[in-house]
Amino acid sequence: MSNEFIVNDVEETKEIAKKLVNDLKNSIIFLIGEIGAGKTTFTKYFVESCGLYDNVSSPTFSIENRYETESGLIIHFDLYRMQEEIELDMIGFYDTLTENATILIEWADKFNIEKYIKNYKIVNFKVNSNNSRTITVK
Repeated sequence: MSNEFIVNDVEETKEIAKKLVNDLKNSIIFLIGEIGAGKTTFTKYFVESCGLYDNVSSPTFSIENRYETESGLIIHFDLYRMQEEIELDMIGFYDTLTENATILIEWADKFNIEKYIKNYKIVNFKVNSNNSRTITVK
C-alpha cells in the first residue's frame, strides 16, 4: 500500500484518517514530519475513527498516551524529547511494541528503531508552500 493525499484543512485530514483506519489498524505506524505538519491532528482523528471521542493530545511530555477504543487499544508515542536510544529502553518502549495494539509513533525517524521491528507502516507529513499538507502512506 502506497498512497498520497493532499489535504488543505483539518476536515480533510479527518477524512483521510477515517479512510485509512482499516489499513493501519493493529499496526505499528511511524508518523514522520516536521513540527506542525499534522502528526498529532492525524492521530486525534484516527483515534476518533476507532470510536473514542476523547481528548487526544500529543504525548510530548508524557512520552506515551493510551486510548481504549471500540476497535482496541491505541498507543501513541511522541519521541521528540528523547535524546538517546538508550532512553527508549528505560521507558519500556520496545516491550510496548509487542502489545496487541495499534501503535502510532511520532518522530520515529529520530532513532534506528526499525531494526527492532519487522512490520511497520510509515505515514509521512509534508507541509507544502501553500500551507496544504501532503500525507504519504507506505
